[in-house]
Amino acid sequence: NNLINYYIKQIEIWERKIMKNRKTQYLWLLVILIVPAVILYFNKIKLGLDLRGGTSVVLQAQGKIESDTMEKVRDIIERRVDGLGVTEPVIQISGNDRLIVELAGIKDSQKAVELIGTTAKLEFKIKNQDGTYGPTLLEGSAIKTAVLSQGEFGRPAVDFTLDGKGAEVFAKITRENIGKPLAIMLDGKEQSSPVINSEIPGGRGQITTNNREDAKNITNLLKSGALPVSIKILEVRTVGATLGVESIKQTQFAGILAMITISVFMFAIYKIPGLIADVVLAIYGFLVLASLSLVGSTLTLPGIAGFILTLGMAVDANVITFERIKEELAKGYSIDDAVEKGFENGLPAIIDGNLTTLLIAAVLFSFGTGPVRGFAVTLSLGVMITMLTAIFITKLFMHFVIDNFKIKKEKLFWGGIKDGKFESNTL
Repeated sequence: NNLINYYIKQIEIWERKIMKNRKTQYLWLLVILIVPAVILYFNKIKLGLDLRGGTSVVLQAQGKIESDTMEKVRDIIERRVDGLGVTEPVIQISGNDRLIVELAGIKDSQKAVELIGTTAKLEFKIKNQDGTYGPTLLEGSAIKTAVLSQGEFGRPAVDFTLDGKGAEVFAKITRENIGKPLAIMLDGKEQSSPVINSEIPGGRGQITTNNREDAKNITNLLKSGALPVSIKILEVRTVGATLGVESIKQTQFAGILAMITISVFMFAIYKIPGLIADVVLAIYGFLVLASLSLVGSTLTLPGIAGFILTLGMAVDANVITFERIKEELAKGYSIDDAVEKGFENGLPAIIDGNLTTLLIAAVLFSFGTGPVRGFAVTLSLGVMITMLTAIFITKLFMHFVIDNFKIKKEKLFWGGIKDGKFESNTL
């Protein structure tokens, strides 16, 4: 309680400083509106798999799984997906041995699945005359860098560099096996088998391929590293773009319907303050979308549900404040004083309500996965922006309307005041 009271006092001090000068108020409002517009213009909101379409892959680790195995697998898969150029992939651990990978907007899902599920175990072996292979002499864990390049006759290739110990081993291999083919194996498949003509010091080598796409994939695999365990693909699910378009249409309709319903309700109950709340609600929605874009969050259906939910929570703060203003007007205060006291008295209840919601959102984000975390992010941003719109923007608009349109306190709400009370709350 002491901590909450401290923050309430700090907010009140900050709010008084800003509200002293009307020109400063309008300048702040202009900044609040312009900055989100710039953010949305240069940084479009990314759509998730359920809205944009794409591929969802469920992977299962095979063999011995240690406490940090799945974290290592996830990190390596993330690096591989980054190499594909997929924006905002969702990669999450499920249970003790499963990984869920969602690739929104991916064009060639089959190649993406093959790349993700490849163990990428690189081995160097001597190729015998009968086509068989000798024991593994060097593994891919010794590779330090891998770069896409061109080999002999312009063939696509991958230039790699080994670390210090790997370079020594590679030099020894080439020194002791001159005239023999050195097979470079990836997951048990021969990629190339150049003949060793002389010792190769310095730890540099090259893998030639048949096409540029294979060379690019091998480069990506070598950069990301080999998986610590083999991976089995349990499920591959493709979400079509048409489903995403239909989902967007339905959620757009739900959002518009929610906005209209809330707007009508606020006007019907609170008259002029209700209209102000409707305008601020539109600004609130604008700010939430800009915030989602700024933090790089991927918008999903649960996220949109969280956004629509916060619309009601946003006007809830206005309801608390407006009821406090009505109480102060009924006591005989002037309209300006009633507005000031109404916001001041409503602030603790607004902070308490939003704080409990933030705690719930934090729990959802900490223990939830995928869509649940997206819902928690949208909910958290909505709650924090509610504080801005309820404390600052709504109050600014209230003073602007009252001062410029010469609103009398009897005309502010429906029904007017009689015997120290409002006659009616509605039309």
